[in-house]
Amino acid sequence: EAEETMATCGKNEINVYVPGILESLVHEFSDFTYVFNSIGTWSYMVYSSWNIGIFWLLLTLSSGIFRSLFIVRPNQKKIRELAQLHTECKVLRDGAWTTIPAADLVLGDVVCVEDGSSKLPCDGVVIEGSLVVNESMLTGEPMPIQKMPVEHSQHATITKKNIAYAGTTCLQSTGPQDGKALLVATAVGALTTRGQLVRMVLFPTSVRFKYNDQLPLVYMILCAYMVLLCAIYLSPLVNLHSWIASYLMVLNTIAMCLSPMLPVSMVMGQSVTARRLEKEHKIGCLQPGRIPIAGKISTMVFDKTGTITKAIGHELVIADGMDFDAVISVQDARFGERIQFEPDEGDDEAVAAENAEVVRARVPAGLRHALASCHTVTTLRDGTLVGNQVEVSMVKIAGWTIGETSLTSPSGDESLEVVKKLDFDHHRMTSGVVVRCAQTQELKVYIKGSYEKVEAIADAGSVPVDYDAVTQRCAKDGYYVLGIAHKSLPHNLTPQQLADMSRDSLESGLSVCGLLLFRNEMKKDSPDAIRELRKGSIRSVICTGDNALTGISIGRQCGIVAQKFRILLGDVAKGSGGGQLQWRDPDVDGGDACDVHALAFADCQLAVTQSAWRHLHGNAAELEDIWTRLVVFARMKPEDKINVVKFFQSQNLVVGMCGDGGNDCGGLRAAHAGLALSDAEASMVSPFATGRDGKSLLTVVDLIREGRACLATNLATFQYFIVYAFTLTTIRTMGVIHGALSLGEYMWLTMDVGIGIVMVWTMTQSKPTKELCSYRPTATLLGLRTIAGIVFPYITAILAVVVAEAMLWSQPWYEQLKPLDDIHLLPSQWMLRGDNYDSAIGMIALILALVNTAYVNTYGGRFRQNILWNWKINLVYAVFLFALFWLLLTPASEFNCIYRVNCDTKHSLQAGDLTVLAAFSAGGIGGCFLGPQVKIWQEEMTQAGWNKTEYWLPEPATDCLPPLGMHTTPVESPEISNFGCVGPNNCYAPGFRWQVAIVFVAYILINHWFVKFVLQGPISATLRRRQKRGDRALFGETIEGSGQNFSEGVDDDETASDPDLQIRI
Repeated sequence: EAEETMATCGKNEINVYVPGILESLVHEFSDFTYVFNSIGTWSYMVYSSWNIGIFWLLLTLSSGIFRSLFIVRPNQKKIRELAQLHTECKVLRDGAWTTIPAADLVLGDVVCVEDGSSKLPCDGVVIEGSLVVNESMLTGEPMPIQKMPVEHSQHATITKKNIAYAGTTCLQSTGPQDGKALLVATAVGALTTRGQLVRMVLFPTSVRFKYNDQLPLVYMILCAYMVLLCAIYLSPLVNLHSWIASYLMVLNTIAMCLSPMLPVSMVMGQSVTARRLEKEHKIGCLQPGRIPIAGKISTMVFDKTGTITKAIGHELVIADGMDFDAVISVQDARFGERIQFEPDEGDDEAVAAENAEVVRARVPAGLRHALASCHTVTTLRDGTLVGNQVEVSMVKIAGWTIGETSLTSPSGDESLEVVKKLDFDHHRMTSGVVVRCAQTQELKVYIKGSYEKVEAIADAGSVPVDYDAVTQRCAKDGYYVLGIAHKSLPHNLTPQQLADMSRDSLESGLSVCGLLLFRNEMKKDSPDAIRELRKGSIRSVICTGDNALTGISIGRQCGIVAQKFRILLGDVAKGSGGGQLQWRDPDVDGGDACDVHALAFADCQLAVTQSAWRHLHGNAAELEDIWTRLVVFARMKPEDKINVVKFFQSQNLVVGMCGDGGNDCGGLRAAHAGLALSDAEASMVSPFATGRDGKSLLTVVDLIREGRACLATNLATFQYFIVYAFTLTTIRTMGVIHGALSLGEYMWLTMDVGIGIVMVWTMTQSKPTKELCSYRPTATLLGLRTIAGIVFPYITAILAVVVAEAMLWSQPWYEQLKPLDDIHLLPSQWMLRGDNYDSAIGMIALILALVNTAYVNTYGGRFRQNILWNWKINLVYAVFLFALFWLLLTPASEFNCIYRVNCDTKHSLQAGDLTVLAAFSAGGIGGCFLGPQVKIWQEEMTQAGWNKTEYWLPEPATDCLPPLGMHTTPVESPEISNFGCVGPNNCYAPGFRWQVAIVFVAYILINHWFVKFVLQGPISATLRRRQKRGDRALFGETIEGSGQNFSEGVDDDETASDPDLQIRI
């Protein structure tokens, strides 16, 4: 039977396919990018530019191998390791217990569960005994959970309390089979909850972000520009004397316009930030693509308990910052005295004994028994209390000993038998227990829940008349308030009758017996975090499952609710059938209903209960008028938290969510950027997770700071590569039209490696500012600021080239050279077409434009630290500027001849001594310099009767001199050698060099000024102020100055909303 089931359902395995090394490489290099690069690589190698071809080949192979074997494949192996479960389990087969591999487990198998931190092999229902499991990897809840068997009752239903999940850790197993619990396998393999987690890791929720959506449009613009350039190259304006040269020109143009490094640079910036988040901020990041999105957050949704309030943890028990503080008993529909307990922060035995004595002596028996029994706390074999920390705190104060089915008082004179447990029901919002007192045999039902729910289900006659006033006063004081109700059952009920009693019957006819008060302590740094977010124009709201008054109190303490403004609480009026929403001032006892639209209440912030939120969510027009004033959402269930997040997203806002896991997981997944304050593996359902500094709320500020810096860096690298595409192709096109000119071969290597890789990497090294500024960076690729940052350096670079070339052409010593026509250079010798005056100017201008653009785009501004702190880019920038002006201002040298600037024949030949560089040259370094003066010698040799079929070109074998016997101008003459250079050269006159240097310095200074004083200075500030006024007109000006209205959150370039950003599953 097991074999048949396995044949039908498959093995109990989660198979994540990981291709082999060869298959991974084949798959990687089948991508269009690599195919395109290979076309260029082999075309260059078979034509003449073998060095460029080899460089492209090495770059392509190294990037592909690194990505495939060191990024993609290791990630696949990690996921496979997560999915695999190598263990054995004991199952009942053919009436006997046998041990089998977990992979052979099938549906319907009865499994004997081992403990000792072993992993459960499948999803299953507990049928005998009980388990204590750690489900943190699935739910995010850090505290262990007890799993109980399904009741033998006609009303029994299978709930989460009865189901254990695959991959969770079993801490304790207790039951009839060798002392172990039994469960029936209900799901195996990929159908388990663990399989769903693996699917989420494999296929995470993706987010469409503005610059990602606009990239195709940008590529369309570049393609149109590329087509224009190709048309020019194939037109009569350009004659390269070879169709192969024209083909390579077109191929080069495509690579220059559609640089594959553009998307790589964005990923590079995100990866650097992700590593910095992990290393410096202890924030784990599973989806680096969400980092720049976090930089656009305009609204943060916070859970309260364990997020804003404390979350103290030790070993298996994680506290929610809610210490049991006091009880208020109720007898005969009247409140008794408030009984205070001493805080037990360090497990002090004396304090524990004192509290236990207070419980015994002063707490009435009914409420005392409720404290001891109405919970789901259990104990491990070492005595550790396991369960919800609110209940753990209560049990510790009560001091009773917990057995398997019994509870014993500290003195031993009282004991209770647990007859039936009522698990917490999200719909009822209650939990409970049925116990029998061993001394009196009395059967009692205790129900615990929110004080509103207890009031609703208890008999009206048992509720004190001042119940609302007392509970609301406690909630306003920041207490988490629970109510307790009880009733007696006939003592002669049989176990089966008790098991068959429905929950409705058990929760009817109750009497209120008291209130439980838990201290809701604020994390010390929560107010600081909210203050920082407000400075950053980020609106914060609380979305909690707690009471609205407690939420308001905590909101005021942390600063989410403004102290100087009133707040109105909205709730659906009792008895209105869910149709009438009433607003009142919670600070005024018995106050009249308020009209939130009235002028007198126009500056009030708003809080809503679950019923009020659901009412508003179903009435769009009513919600539209007030949603900007909502700051507290109370009594929210997990699905309500998701709806709150999605509503804000529907208003075109970038929404962040911060919670401690568990019932926040849905909201964390729905948000654009979710941060789980949890160390648990379940944080994998959230893009970001941290447990730093006691799960500090300041990690939210750190995440947004890094996100803004990353977004600014992404836009900076984008601008660089667009400037690269336009400037490079324009300068090259000018040279081709002017005389089929090219640039020196080492210019290409320097540009693609030294700038395109090294310097762009240094751009990503800038860290964020210490504080959030009052606006967010732009995320649009086509916005005014982004386009200005591209157009200005491009236009000024071209103007600098035009001015420098015009100055060059006016020099008396200038001689134009068209290498293909004037000295009859072969088309395949493209690397020598840079031996002229014009190409040297173009090369310096191009490198200078790219280096300067990369540098000024790394200016800190308001999102990144001052650029002086980025020593890497300062070092690279200084090296490049020094090298460029050295090339321009110094006499001929071997270094000059590597880049063919101020180079002559003598030093070009000497550059051959630079063995490595010369060996990697396709003919320039170590060869003759084919400057304009060669044209003089060719004309003289033709006149002298040179009658060979090929035109003469200088060769190193003859020291680059014309053949002996030819009457040509001596090499020493000024027509051939000038300005201290020997032989054909492109050396500039000293005065001209300084004139060009002044032009280039002016270009540098103008671009620095433009970024510092226009893009990041007074002009952009003026535009932001104008935009802010527009946003206020659009969103309204509610609660001016409090930081709680949406009009405060302007962007660097665009409106506060992001209409192009949405979740895509």
